[in-house]
Amino acid sequence: MNLGHWLKSLSATDHVILIVLYALCVYLSKVSLKNLIEMYDKKKKYNRFRIRFRITPIMLLSVGFLYSLFFYKILKPIFSFMP
Repeated sequence: MNLGHWLKSLSATDHVILIVLYALCVYLSKVSLKNLIEMYDKKKKYNRFRIRFRITPIMLLSVGFLYSLFFYKILKPIFSFMP
């Protein structure tokens, strides 16, 4: 079964659960990236010549994807009884 068939076989509840899980992962990635930028700024003592980092959509979504893989690895053994 390929990805398209699998997505069509899901119910509306399954779609909502996947969207909520991925939204949570994107939110966690935003918080993580903000904290990393803040740590860098503190380390550089807010020097005006420091590199000013910003959160770009590609970084936000890629870190969110990594968080979703992490949650998948954690949740897979917990719900192993489900097909």
